[in-house]
Amino acid sequence: MSDYDAIARFYDADHSGFADDLPFYRELARRTGGRVIDVMCGSGRLVVPLAQSGIRVTGIDSSAAMIARARERVAAAGVAARVTLHHGDVRSDLPPDHHDLAIVALNSFMHLTTIDDQLAALARIHEALNPDGLLAIDVFNPHARNLAGCDGELTLDRTFRLEDGVRVCKFVAQRADMAQQLNHVTFVYDEIDDEGGVRRTLHTMTLRWFYRYELEHLLERAGFTVEIVYGSYDLDPFVTNSEVMLTIARRVG
Repeated sequence: MSDYDAIARFYDADHSGFADDLPFYRELARRTGGRVIDVMCGSGRLVVPLAQSGIRVTGIDSSAAMIARARERVAAAGVAARVTLHHGDVRSDLPPDHHDLAIVALNSFMHLTTIDDQLAALARIHEALNPDGLLAIDVFNPHARNLAGCDGELTLDRTFRLEDGVRVCKFVAQRADMAQQLNHVTFVYDEIDDEGGVRRTLHTMTLRWFYRYELEHLLERAGFTVEIVYGSYDLDPFVTNSEVMLTIARRVG
């Protein structure tokens, strides 16, 4: 569950500019009462802008390196009064305070690769929510088109620069195990210095994908009722070709 310790500095630079989902979560937080827990919050990509909007946010992540970066980001943004951060395992360590909305963003739920882990995390989220609180889970839609590139081939994903200006080329290889619903991912980060020298970091992880009614069944077992499933952050209906499966469920009891 702490896969990101080794690559926190790359992940932060790679994903810090992604904000397509922010307006959706910001509006959902406002409608539910404004107290949010960001489960597997990483380096605070959502925590900081939500807090800047006046929302009280709790973040938890199993990666000490990611939480350290989140603390730095919170301090730099001047929003510490509205943010509480925890280093812990979402299967057992969610804070007991009650929240109006829980967010599991950007495929984070896919790190829970067993049913026991999934149900344990959902049970803790259930406990962390107020009665009738909402849970939003954003995962990849395992449509055949989206899985087509998961054949093990190493491809250049993108290039970006770290905080110190070092240029990084990120390569990704994905291999899908259709029977187990597992995606075995290899990340290769090549840091290129001014003289053309290369420092390579290689990291692997395994993600579990979910089908719609499988996820709905898990949620119902954990004490939630599914209200709607969107296919985009713009609230498009979930259809076969949707890139994401954005599920909104309400705590029951």
